[in-house]
Amino acid sequence: MKKILIIAGFLLILAGPVAAYEISIFAPNSIQVGDPIVVNGTTNLPPGTSFDITLSHSDYITEIKDTKSVVIQQEQNFSVTFPTTGYVRGTYKIEVLPISQVRYLGNSITLRVIELKDRSDEVTFTSPLTQYQDKDLVITGTDKNVGNKGIDLQITAPDGTIIFGPVYITTTGSGAFSKATPINTSGNYTIAMGDQQGYIGTYIIKVLPRTTEELPQQTFQSVPVSTSVSSPLATALSQSSASQFSSRDQPAYFTVSTKTGPVRVYTSSGTDWVIEYVDDSGKRVKMNNKGHDFPEEVTVQGDGNARYFMVYPNKYSDSDTVTLYAENANDVKASSTIPAGFAAGEVAPVTTKTSIPLWLAVPAIGGACLLASRKKRD
Repeated sequence: MKKILIIAGFLLILAGPVAAYEISIFAPNSIQVGDPIVVNGTTNLPPGTSFDITLSHSDYITEIKDTKSVVIQQEQNFSVTFPTTGYVRGTYKIEVLPISQVRYLGNSITLRVIELKDRSDEVTFTSPLTQYQDKDLVITGTDKNVGNKGIDLQITAPDGTIIFGPVYITTTGSGAFSKATPINTSGNYTIAMGDQQGYIGTYIIKVLPRTTEELPQQTFQSVPVSTSVSSPLATALSQSSASQFSSRDQPAYFTVSTKTGPVRVYTSSGTDWVIEYVDDSGKRVKMNNKGHDFPEEVTVQGDGNARYFMVYPNKYSDSDTVTLYAENANDVKASSTIPAGFAAGEVAPVTTKTSIPLWLAVPAIGGACLLASRKKRD
């Protein structure tokens, strides 16, 4: 009898609420080549624990492109950024490498797949990529896929000033385009292009100081442009985003650094998301109109200051990574803390999961039942 009691008690101890260590990482499903990949993560690993996260290109063979080291701090959230300048388009994966002394990671998400998109090879320039300051900046070329639907164009001077666009310019049936713009300084000019499908790519034309040397003669024709600024390119260039895991028990919080004027804020689709934000009077406003097939969205008035948003699924059974996008914003950041205006008490703690295997839990329950039966007969 005593032996049975000892074994049953030992098994009950093993079957107690032992928290499993977990790590979950979140990243966008796709980005443009050249944009940074921001990886956010949550964990219950003890502060001071360190591990590595790798970015690999998955083609015929897996090639590790970059590795970032993480040291867990007291808040147990973390974030790393992988630059993608110079990368080729394709499928990449982000992965948490095995952690020393940690054998079991419960229901962790340690792998994410991301698609790097690049359409820049659709455009062929016929104007020189090196030009001179004492002439107009000349941009001529062909987009093999656009036909006569027009090119969305923006030209940015070396000091960051936008000197043209973003607006559409005319293309011929073969996709040829041309534009001449007066300039008064040397340096690298950034040419951003898009079409009705969205962003194509960004190109650099180098402008040298004044010189008496002549460039080969070029013939081009100025073309009319539209005056619309609500174009796909304008949207792509002014759009910022961040991603974070979200559930009803663990909402995602975001900080949006606004510009002046209307700021459109919207979620990724695929889940019926709810957006909450704090208005100018300090009241919480909730938006849930679109369902799971379309992004949930709201437009707020920007004043150059930060605005705060909370995003969570409408259904208690749903949970996923949500991406929050903002147009006419300087940036969007996932917040590891609950911003002012959202009551901390309304957020339930994350459920702790047991780490005991089923094969051990079943005998433990059986032992408990046996103990209860013995007591009853005694």
